[in-house]
Formats: sequence, C-alpha cells, structure tokens
Amino acid sequence: MSFLADKKNEHETACESAIRAGDGAQAIFHAAKAAEFCFALAQQTTGPVSASYVSTAEGWLEIAEKLRRKPLPPLTSATSATSSPTSPSSTPSSSTDDDEFLVADDTGVSFDDIDGMANAKAAIYDMVINPMLQPEKAKALNIKPGGGVLLYGPPGNGKTMFGKAIAHEIKAPFFFASGAQIRSKWHGESEQKLSRLIHAAQEKPVAVLFLDEIDGLLPRRTAESSAVDNRLVTQFLADVGGFKDSPNTLLILGATNKPWEIDEAVFRTGRFDEKIYIEVPDAEARLGMLRRAFKGVALEDGLSLDAWAGKLDLYSGSDVVGLAKKACQIAFRRSIDTDTAPVVRDSDLDQARHVIPSSITTSMLKQFEEFNQKRFG
Repeated sequence: MSFLADKKNEHETACESAIRAGDGAQAIFHAAKAAEFCFALAQQTTGPVSASYVSTAEGWLEIAEKLRRKPLPPLTSATSATSSPTSPSSTPSSSTDDDEFLVADDTGVSFDDIDGMANAKAAIYDMVINPMLQPEKAKALNIKPGGGVLLYGPPGNGKTMFGKAIAHEIKAPFFFASGAQIRSKWHGESEQKLSRLIHAAQEKPVAVLFLDEIDGLLPRRTAESSAVDNRLVTQFLADVGGFKDSPNTLLILGATNKPWEIDEAVFRTGRFDEKIYIEVPDAEARLGMLRRAFKGVALEDGLSLDAWAGKLDLYSGSDVVGLAKKACQIAFRRSIDTDTAPVVRDSDLDQARHVIPSSITTSMLKQFEEFNQKRFG
C-alpha cells in the first residue's frame, strides 16, 4: 500500500508541475494516473478510508476532463516570471475573494446570549479581553492578546455561536470558513485559500478567525494521507507560526466534534495553546435556554421550566431549542383545531420530547472523556 500511496503522491505533484508549465497533455496524463492509484488504494482499504480514496479519484478524473474541455493557455515569459508553485494563477481555477469569508464586522451576538460555558468564557477573558482592557499590565508580563483556541466537544452545543460572541465582545470582524470551503480539487489551491484567509484576517487591527470542522481541514497525517492533507497542515503551521510577530490582534478559533482526528502538530505550543472542552449544557444552562426560547410565549399554569430543564439530561443546546420550537408547533396546531388560545402545555413538551430525543449518547461522551484523559491527562 505504501508503494501505491507514493505513486499517487508522485502523480499529484507531477500534475501540478505540468499545470504550472502549461503542459495540458502531461497534466491530463498525471491526473488520470493519480486517479488510477487512488482507485487501487480504495480496493485495498475499507469503510470511510476507501470512500475517501474513491472521492479523491473522482476529483482527479474531473480535473482531467476539465483540462480536456478547456486546454491550458500557452505559458508566456511574463507568466513564467511571475508565477510560483503557490500562486493562485498557477492553477486552472479562479482566485478567491478574501471577503467571501468575512461574515460580519459585528455579529450582534454577545456572551449574554449564551447560557452556560462559564469556563470557556473565563478562558477567553484571560486570553483576549482582559489583555486588551489592561494593555500596560499585560505588556509588563509579556502577555499579547490573541492566539489559537481549539473548541471541541459534542455537536450542537454552540461552538460557532460562541465564536461570534467573542468577536462581538472585542468589537472585531468575524471571519468564518469550514474545511469544506477551504478544500479544493484543484491541486495546490486548498493551501492557497487557507493562507490567504489567515493573512486577510491578520491584516485587520483586531479580528476573529473561526475555522469550523477543523478535523477535515487539518487531519492526522499518515503514510496514506493525500498530498493535499499534508500540505494543508504544513501551510497552517507555517502561517500561524508568524502571526505572533504581528502588531495586530488575531484570535484563531478551531472547532471540531472529532479532536482525535486532528494532526498532532496542531496541538503543540504556538498553535492552539488553549484547548476548551465545550460540554453538554447542565440543568442551569438548559433552563436559561428554555426561558429564552419561550420568551413571550403563553405557558399553561403549573408548567415548570425548571422541572423540564432537569428532565433533559444529554440534550445539546440545539436539541433544547428544537424541543421548544416543536412544542410551540404542537400548541399552535391544537389552537387552530380546537379554536382555543395558543398556550403551551406540559403535554406539548411531552409529545415534542418523543419527536426530538437527545442527539448525544453516553458512548459519545465516553469517547470525549477517553480523549481528554489520553491527550491532556
């Protein structure tokens, strides 16, 4: 299998070189050969790994077909002088507008809008907010605001919303990109996108860069890893290694539901120095979510949101919000059918709980506990 992986990487690199040189015939040949070795690797593996190889192979075949339909322009001396292996113009795809990743100059979401997460909020105050509010004290202790923070935990518990709230609290523009947005089938473009995104955020005096699904963006490197995976991780490590020297303040937030699939180098000092486990909301946090969800909604006498908050163990934040929304829909339907006042009853919540069960399992939480113990002791 090592031979097949080496040949795959060899043809991927050769395809990129041919594209830079404007040699369409050689680019098509090497793209097809890269696909051939990907299919061979897929036959020798199983499950998600095999499916990944098939997907990569199909991507190379698509590139070959695009090159056949639209030949590369002839390489001119001007192009040769200005192009480089990492230049966007060296691939057949168009360049990326960095503003595509700028979500908002002000997200409008504050810490007050988020229930729970007390430890996570305290960590952000220590890393960013307090050093900005007390710059002289921070400078005396060689503390510079910003850096890298990894947010990890079960899905549906507000990691993205937390990132938006941070941006609002420090009055910073919010950049957002997922692994799927960064990754490209065009050889070399993925790391170019990632680098341009990081530098676009770094150019702002203060900015928050949120990288979602970072396990797909910076996966653990193995002998069978694709050239794209290896170069994405290398590009990220190179780019974040330099932002500490900038006078600007950049906070990079990486979010993942699968921290065990991230490359080990990402955890080392100088990358994501702070690792914050976003846990399942406790009863107090669930109560705050229910009160927020039912704000302005008529509830029947005797309906206790406190009691309901205690019944929703293992419910994620999105589960709680979904449950409240479904209960309102059930009450609305009954109100129309019976021509009665729109009031949410206990029975509506009971019915909603059967429709929307908890999305988090004990086995899922055990996996995170084992990761925490193994990785951080």
